[in-house]
Amino acid sequence: MKLVTNFLLSLILCCAFSLSAQPLNIYTEEWSPISFSVDGKPAGLAVQVVEEIQKRIKSPDPIKVVPWARGWKMLTEQPNTVLFTMTRTAEREQMFTMIGPVAVGTTNFYALKNSGIKITSIEDAKTAKAIGVYRASVEERLLLELGFTNVAASSAPLLSAKQLMKHRIDLWCNANLTAPSILSDAGASIDDVESLFTISANHLYIAFSQGTPNEVIEQWKSTLEAIKADGTFATIYHTWLPNDAPPMQTERIGLGN
Repeated sequence: MKLVTNFLLSLILCCAFSLSAQPLNIYTEEWSPISFSVDGKPAGLAVQVVEEIQKRIKSPDPIKVVPWARGWKMLTEQPNTVLFTMTRTAEREQMFTMIGPVAVGTTNFYALKNSGIKITSIEDAKTAKAIGVYRASVEERLLLELGFTNVAASSAPLLSAKQLMKHRIDLWCNANLTAPSILSDAGASIDDVESLFTISANHLYIAFSQGTPNEVIEQWKSTLEAIKADGTFATIYHTWLPNDAPPMQTERIGLGN
């Protein structure tokens, strides 16, 4: 009986170790300065935070920079999948487990400076000729849920910014955290546009798919807490967003809470 008990205990421990040791599929997107790629390698604020977590827990899994729609598909279809950064919404809290935030900002409507466009409400924005958004992003989903019929989705935020600069769209819906960098890549400046209306707060998290072991998520959460506690997080944050205050609390939300 003792031999059987020891065997079963060893089997359980082995299975638990195998479960927690499974590789993670880790995805992010082109959304500078939060995440982007340089010469095929991931970079950015959130990338550095995730890499610091991986370094401390000795995780060798590569970070892949992919279009948001692809990352979303993987997150909704496969266990042991991580996607960052994800804006917190009530719908997403029913679908995934998230830890963070790793950044906090706002989602705004932008127009070219001196365009003459006035937006004082959501209804005003519905009268615009076209509003540029990133396809499958939280901005597109939000506008469609609010009943917008003038949404012009692009495969990358940069394309929407370029369309705005070329007067092909009236408004651009994007996060304030990434707008300056995206406009710079488009050959413009944040000074060339003006924020006309803030739609919502934008709290960004690291998301885990259904089926990802709880011990893995807890390990990532406790490590993020440690990074924030010892000052590493603030150093990374101010490297990319020197004028913004980093979110120092850490929470776990979504499934399993």
